[in-house]
Amino acid sequence: MLAIFVIEFTVFSFVGWLWESVLYTVLSGKLDNRGFLYGPLCPIYGFGAIIAARVFGGFVGRPVFLFFICMVSSAILEYLTSFILEKFFGARWWDYSTIPFNVHGRICLSCSMAFGFAGVILLPYGILPIISFIESLPMNILVNVAIVLAGFIGGDVFLSIGNMVDLNRFIDDIEKEAKKRRDAAGKFVDEHGGNYLREEVLSRVPKLRYKELFFIRNIVGFMSGNRDRIIRLLKISVGFPLDEKADKSSDDEIKE
Repeated sequence: MLAIFVIEFTVFSFVGWLWESVLYTVLSGKLDNRGFLYGPLCPIYGFGAIIAARVFGGFVGRPVFLFFICMVSSAILEYLTSFILEKFFGARWWDYSTIPFNVHGRICLSCSMAFGFAGVILLPYGILPIISFIESLPMNILVNVAIVLAGFIGGDVFLSIGNMVDLNRFIDDIEKEAKKRRDAAGKFVDEHGGNYLREEVLSRVPKLRYKELFFIRNIVGFMSGNRDRIIRLLKISVGFPLDEKADKSSDDEIKE
Protein backbone atom coordinates (compact mmCIF):
# COMPACT_ATOMS: atom_id res chain seq x y z
CA MET A 1 0.00 0.00 0.00
CA LEU A 2 2.86 2.39 0.81
CA ALA A 3 4.45 1.68 -2.57
CA ILE A 4 1.19 2.54 -4.33
CA PHE A 5 0.93 5.78 -2.35
CA VAL A 6 4.49 6.83 -3.26
CA ILE A 7 3.92 6.20 -6.96
CA GLU A 8 0.52 7.92 -7.03
CA PHE A 9 1.91 10.88 -5.10
CA THR A 10 4.84 11.21 -7.53
CA VAL A 11 2.68 10.94 -10.63
CA PHE A 12 0.12 13.55 -9.55
CA SER A 13 2.82 15.85 -8.15
CA PHE A 14 4.57 15.74 -11.51
CA VAL A 15 1.36 16.39 -13.43
CA GLY A 16 0.61 19.36 -11.14
CA TRP A 17 4.14 20.73 -11.62
CA LEU A 18 3.84 20.32 -15.39
CA TRP A 19 0.48 22.10 -15.45
CA GLU A 20 1.63 25.06 -13.35
CA SER A 21 5.00 25.42 -15.08
CA VAL A 22 3.44 25.47 -18.55
CA LEU A 23 0.66 27.85 -17.44
CA TYR A 24 2.97 30.38 -15.77
CA THR A 25 5.53 30.12 -18.55
CA VAL A 26 2.84 31.07 -21.06
CA LEU A 27 1.48 33.87 -18.85
CA SER A 28 4.88 35.38 -17.99
CA GLY A 29 6.54 34.78 -21.36
CA LYS A 30 9.60 33.19 -19.73
CA LEU A 31 10.48 29.75 -18.38
CA ASP A 32 8.97 29.34 -14.91
CA ASN A 33 9.87 26.31 -12.79
CA ARG A 34 7.06 26.06 -10.27
CA GLY A 35 7.10 24.32 -6.93
CA PHE A 36 9.01 24.24 -3.68
CA LEU A 37 11.33 21.35 -4.57
CA TYR A 38 14.19 21.35 -7.06
CA GLY A 39 12.74 18.39 -8.91
CA PRO A 40 9.67 18.54 -11.18
CA LEU A 41 7.15 18.02 -8.40
CA CYS A 42 4.40 20.09 -6.73
CA PRO A 43 3.52 18.04 -3.61
CA ILE A 44 0.25 19.89 -3.00
CA TYR A 45 -1.17 18.34 -6.19
CA GLY A 46 -0.03 14.88 -5.14
CA PHE A 47 -1.71 15.12 -1.75
CA GLY A 48 -4.78 16.80 -3.24
CA ALA A 49 -5.35 14.14 -5.91
CA ILE A 50 -4.92 11.25 -3.45
CA ILE A 51 -7.25 12.84 -0.89
CA ALA A 52 -9.85 13.55 -3.60
CA ALA A 53 -9.72 9.96 -4.88
CA ARG A 54 -9.83 8.30 -1.47
CA VAL A 55 -12.35 10.60 0.23
CA PHE A 56 -14.51 12.03 -2.57
CA GLY A 57 -14.46 9.16 -5.07
CA GLY A 58 -17.90 8.04 -3.93
CA PHE A 59 -19.43 11.36 -4.97
CA VAL A 60 -18.53 11.08 -8.68
CA GLY A 61 -22.18 10.64 -9.66
CA ARG A 62 -23.16 13.85 -7.81
CA PRO A 63 -21.38 16.65 -9.70
CA VAL A 64 -22.86 19.62 -7.77
CA PHE A 65 -21.95 18.19 -4.38
CA LEU A 66 -18.55 17.08 -5.72
CA PHE A 67 -17.86 20.60 -7.00
CA PHE A 68 -18.48 22.25 -3.63
CA ILE A 69 -16.64 19.67 -1.58
CA CYS A 70 -13.61 19.83 -3.91
CA MET A 71 -13.70 23.63 -3.85
CA VAL A 72 -13.79 23.83 -0.04
CA SER A 73 -11.26 21.06 0.59
CA SER A 74 -8.79 22.49 -1.96
CA ALA A 75 -9.08 25.93 -0.33
CA ILE A 76 -8.32 24.43 3.11
CA LEU A 77 -5.36 22.44 1.77
CA GLU A 78 -3.98 25.42 -0.13
CA TYR A 79 -4.32 27.76 2.85
CA LEU A 80 -2.65 25.33 5.25
CA THR A 81 0.19 24.64 2.80
CA SER A 82 0.84 28.36 2.29
CA PHE A 83 0.74 29.00 6.05
CA ILE A 84 3.13 26.14 6.87
CA LEU A 85 5.63 27.08 4.16
CA GLU A 86 5.65 30.72 5.25
CA LYS A 87 5.87 29.76 8.93
CA PHE A 88 8.90 27.52 8.45
CA PHE A 89 10.71 29.20 5.54
CA GLY A 90 9.51 32.81 5.65
CA ALA A 91 8.49 32.79 1.99
CA ARG A 92 5.38 32.47 -0.17
CA TRP A 93 5.22 30.40 -3.32
CA TRP A 94 1.95 32.04 -4.42
CA ASP A 95 0.12 35.22 -3.48
CA TYR A 96 -3.48 36.06 -4.43
CA SER A 97 -3.50 39.49 -2.75
CA THR A 98 -4.29 41.28 -6.02
CA ILE A 99 -7.20 38.96 -6.87
CA PRO A 100 -10.68 39.84 -5.52
CA PHE A 101 -12.22 37.75 -2.74
CA ASN A 102 -8.92 36.45 -1.35
CA VAL A 103 -8.14 35.40 2.21
CA HIS A 104 -4.77 36.74 3.40
CA GLY A 105 -3.47 36.27 -0.15
CA ARG A 106 -3.28 32.51 0.45
CA ILE A 107 -6.50 31.47 -1.27
CA CYS A 108 -9.05 33.19 -3.50
CA LEU A 109 -12.55 32.40 -4.65
CA SER A 110 -11.77 32.09 -8.38
CA CYS A 111 -8.90 29.63 -7.85
CA SER A 112 -10.91 27.56 -5.38
CA MET A 113 -13.78 27.41 -7.88
CA ALA A 114 -11.31 26.32 -10.57
CA PHE A 115 -10.19 23.46 -8.34
CA GLY A 116 -13.86 22.58 -7.78
CA PHE A 117 -14.48 22.31 -11.52
CA ALA A 118 -11.22 20.40 -11.93
CA GLY A 119 -12.40 17.90 -9.33
CA VAL A 120 -15.67 17.32 -11.18
CA ILE A 121 -13.87 16.74 -14.50
CA LEU A 122 -10.53 15.21 -13.53
CA LEU A 123 -11.60 12.92 -10.70
CA PRO A 124 -13.76 10.56 -12.81
CA TYR A 125 -11.89 10.95 -16.11
CA GLY A 126 -8.28 11.37 -15.00
CA ILE A 127 -7.40 10.69 -11.38
CA LEU A 128 -9.42 7.52 -10.75
CA PRO A 129 -8.41 5.85 -14.06
CA ILE A 130 -4.72 6.55 -13.36
CA ILE A 131 -5.05 5.11 -9.86
CA SER A 132 -6.80 2.02 -11.22
CA PHE A 133 -4.00 1.51 -13.75
CA ILE A 134 -1.28 1.87 -11.10
CA GLU A 135 -3.02 -0.55 -8.73
CA SER A 136 -3.35 -3.11 -11.54
CA LEU A 137 0.44 -3.39 -11.94
CA PRO A 138 2.36 -6.30 -10.33
CA MET A 139 3.35 -5.55 -6.74
CA ASN A 140 7.04 -6.39 -7.24
CA ILE A 141 7.27 -3.75 -9.99
CA LEU A 142 5.44 -1.20 -7.81
CA VAL A 143 7.79 -1.81 -4.87
CA ASN A 144 10.96 -1.40 -6.96
CA VAL A 145 9.68 1.75 -8.65
CA ALA A 146 8.51 3.17 -5.30
CA ILE A 147 11.96 2.64 -3.73
CA VAL A 148 13.63 4.60 -6.54
CA LEU A 149 11.04 7.38 -6.37
CA ALA A 150 11.19 7.57 -2.56
CA GLY A 151 14.96 7.94 -2.73
CA PHE A 152 14.65 10.69 -5.34
CA ILE A 153 11.96 12.57 -3.39
CA GLY A 154 13.78 12.18 -0.06
CA GLY A 155 17.03 13.54 -1.48
CA ASP A 156 15.20 16.40 -3.18
CA VAL A 157 13.36 17.36 0.02
CA PHE A 158 16.56 17.23 2.07
CA LEU A 159 18.46 19.34 -0.46
CA SER A 160 15.62 21.86 -0.92
CA ILE A 161 15.06 22.40 2.80
CA GLY A 162 18.79 22.64 3.49
CA ASN A 163 19.30 25.25 0.80
CA MET A 164 16.23 27.19 1.92
CA VAL A 165 17.53 27.30 5.52
CA ASP A 166 20.94 28.46 4.27
CA LEU A 167 19.30 31.13 2.13
CA ASN A 168 17.26 32.46 5.06
CA ARG A 169 20.39 32.55 7.21
CA PHE A 170 22.25 34.40 4.45
CA ILE A 171 19.42 36.95 4.15
CA ASP A 172 19.45 37.49 7.94
CA ASP A 173 23.20 38.15 7.83
CA ILE A 174 22.72 40.70 5.05
CA GLU A 175 19.98 42.48 7.03
CA LYS A 176 22.16 42.62 10.16
CA GLU A 177 25.11 43.96 8.18
CA ALA A 178 22.90 46.57 6.48
CA LYS A 179 21.58 47.70 9.88
CA LYS A 180 25.12 48.06 11.24
CA ARG A 181 26.18 50.13 8.24
CA ARG A 182 23.06 52.26 8.48
CA ASP A 183 23.68 52.99 12.17
CA ALA A 184 27.37 53.66 11.53
CA ALA A 185 26.51 56.10 8.74
CA GLY A 186 24.03 57.89 10.99
CA LYS A 187 26.57 58.22 13.80
CA PHE A 188 29.21 59.47 11.38
CA VAL A 189 26.92 62.20 10.10
CA ASP A 190 25.93 63.07 13.66
CA GLU A 191 29.55 63.36 14.83
CA HIS A 192 31.09 65.16 11.85
CA GLY A 193 28.13 67.08 10.46
CA GLY A 194 28.51 70.02 8.12
CA ASN A 195 32.09 70.86 9.13
CA TYR A 196 33.39 67.58 7.78
CA LEU A 197 31.42 68.02 4.57
CA ARG A 198 32.73 71.56 4.20
CA GLU A 199 36.36 70.43 4.70
CA GLU A 200 35.94 67.66 2.16
CA VAL A 201 34.59 70.12 -0.39
CA LEU A 202 37.32 72.70 0.25
CA SER A 203 40.06 70.05 0.00
CA ARG A 204 39.05 69.59 -3.64
CA VAL A 205 38.60 73.29 -4.44
CA PRO A 206 42.16 74.23 -5.61
CA LYS A 207 41.81 72.02 -8.69
CA LEU A 208 38.67 73.81 -9.87
CA ARG A 209 38.26 76.73 -12.27
CA TYR A 210 36.92 80.16 -11.30
CA LYS A 211 33.28 79.47 -12.22
CA GLU A 212 33.41 76.14 -10.44
CA LEU A 213 34.89 77.84 -7.38
CA PHE A 214 32.07 80.36 -7.45
CA PHE A 215 29.44 77.66 -7.41
CA ILE A 216 31.28 75.66 -4.74
CA ARG A 217 31.53 78.69 -2.43
CA ASN A 218 27.80 79.27 -2.83
CA ILE A 219 27.12 75.60 -2.04
CA VAL A 220 29.38 75.78 1.04
CA GLY A 221 27.61 78.93 2.17
CA PHE A 222 24.24 77.23 1.74
CA MET A 223 25.44 74.19 3.69
CA SER A 224 26.76 76.32 6.52
CA GLY A 225 23.49 78.19 6.81
CA ASN A 226 21.40 75.03 6.72
CA ARG A 227 23.74 72.70 8.61
CA ASP A 228 21.17 71.22 11.02
CA ARG A 229 18.58 70.64 8.34
CA ILE A 230 21.13 68.94 6.05
CA ILE A 231 22.29 66.69 8.89
CA ARG A 232 18.68 65.78 9.63
CA LEU A 233 18.03 64.90 5.97
CA LEU A 234 21.19 62.80 5.84
CA LYS A 235 20.09 60.94 8.97
CA ILE A 236 16.69 60.26 7.43
CA SER A 237 18.26 59.03 4.19
CA VAL A 238 20.24 56.34 6.04
CA GLY A 239 17.45 55.47 8.47
CA PHE A 240 19.27 56.77 11.56
CA PRO A 241 16.98 57.28 14.61
CA LEU A 242 16.16 60.95 15.13
CA ASP A 243 15.97 62.99 18.31
CA GLU A 244 12.58 64.53 17.51
CA LYS A 245 12.79 67.33 20.09
CA ALA A 246 16.27 68.43 19.07
CA ASP A 247 15.48 68.19 15.36
CA LYS A 248 12.23 70.11 15.79
CA SER A 249 13.96 72.91 17.67
CA SER A 250 16.64 73.03 14.95
CA ASP A 251 13.97 73.36 12.30
CA ASP A 252 12.28 76.15 14.28
CA GLU A 253 15.58 78.02 14.56
CA ILE A 254 16.19 77.70 10.83
CA LYS A 255 12.71 79.01 10.04
CA GLU A 256 13.31 82.04 12.32
